Amino acid sequence: MIDRPNVLFIISDQQRPDTMGWRGQTPCRTPSMDRLAAEGISFDRAMTPCPLCLPARAATFTGLYPHENQMLDNKTSALRECQLLETFREGGYEVNYAGKWHLGHDNIDLFTDRNAGDSTKAYTEWCLAQGLKDGWTFNDPRVRTHRKPSMSTPLALEQDLPVDKTNDAYIADIAIGHLQTRDRSRPFFQVCSFNGPHPPFVVPEPYFSMYDPMAATCPANFGPQPGEPDANKTSYYRQLFLDHGEDFDSWRKSYAVYWGFTTLIDDQMGRLLRELEAQDILDDTIVLFMSDHGENLGAHGLWHKMVAYEESIRVPLVMRLPAVIRGGQRSCAPVTQLDIAPTLAGLCGLPGRPEWRGIDLSKLLAGEDTILEDRPLFGLHKPLGEWMQAVPWRMVTHRNFKYVWNRGDRDELFDLNADPFETTNGIDDPGLDDVLGRLQRMLEDFMRETDDPYLAEFKAEIESSYDS
Repeated sequence: MIDRPNVLFIISDQQRPDTMGWRGQTPCRTPSMDRLAAEGISFDRAMTPCPLCLPARAATFTGLYPHENQMLDNKTSALRECQLLETFREGGYEVNYAGKWHLGHDNIDLFTDRNAGDSTKAYTEWCLAQGLKDGWTFNDPRVRTHRKPSMSTPLALEQDLPVDKTNDAYIADIAIGHLQTRDRSRPFFQVCSFNGPHPPFVVPEPYFSMYDPMAATCPANFGPQPGEPDANKTSYYRQLFLDHGEDFDSWRKSYAVYWGFTTLIDDQMGRLLRELEAQDILDDTIVLFMSDHGENLGAHGLWHKMVAYEESIRVPLVMRLPAVIRGGQRSCAPVTQLDIAPTLAGLCGLPGRPEWRGIDLSKLLAGEDTILEDRPLFGLHKPLGEWMQAVPWRMVTHRNFKYVWNRGDRDELFDLNADPFETTNGIDDPGLDDVLGRLQRMLEDFMRETDDPYLAEFKAEIESSYDS
């Protein structure tokens, strides 16, 4: 085993696991991701503790739940501690970061040796200085909502920009530059954090036309589902779904370009892997790929993320290190982004932190029998403001069941084996009373252990439901 392996941590944004080509669920082609899965381990049941950019990333880099590290929204939160990066710096690693940070302004220098690529303004100026159009697609009013606050829409447009000038190629260039100019007397921890395939779905050819929109099949849970909570009906993101179109034909091009965008990200990943090969250090480097959260794409009649449904909360998670990780493993173990910090520290011989909520997966990665099937996973979200017309929620998934407590609203209970698309809310099914009680007790224990601010309200609502 390598004493101190390097780490290349690749993050995509808002990527669903079904886009990974080797899974065969969509036409999307991802040869670089496929390679990592073939030569390492992939997790079918990886989950984010919060399906929103900043809280998900903060959980990954601190090893704590969002209500513990006070990183619950995308605008006002700022990371004060970054336990994962600090652990590696204290362990003698050179820590470099390329791309999307999104964990506060003017604080990334506290946790890294070098960083670049987070400033979207700097990228816009870089494009304009070369006589190019602004490549930061969020600045294009055509893909922004007319509703307030303005968000990106599912509209797909071709980008008039060379592929090597796109934002994600720009970020890959920075990461490759870090790898080429690193301090070779030390191991490195290199983050490459892409902005895609997060919408807007604006990409250049050949990616814009790479996939046939007619290849997109309407999922079983497309559109509003019976038994949904009232918050779904009032949600800002239901309105954006309706704006784009209730007919699946309105969404076909969005799906196709989302796949094309994912392949663009995969191609940039390929460049990173080739750089490691050129330096003859690929097999001495842990390559970890994940996304922060998923994308609804019209499932349950919703756009974007921030809900506890599978499309929103499941994430790609793949790891490669040939000396330790047996290749070709496809694990159904329940794992979470909270496991990343203790696992990377364990693989690199660095001390873990007692406050970390995840577990070290090293034994599982090595192919040893590790019983995790009975492990519950938890998730949560706090609305970003009254404008969302949504409610806070807490979730537990255990074995094949998922329970969602929607504060002051209708709760949800799903059998994921029998109903993988979550089309049947079993919260009122008397045949599931024992399951419901077990999951509610698990969720209460979790909320108590993590000092959840909604614990008292949760207990009061559950007791009230039993009384009625």
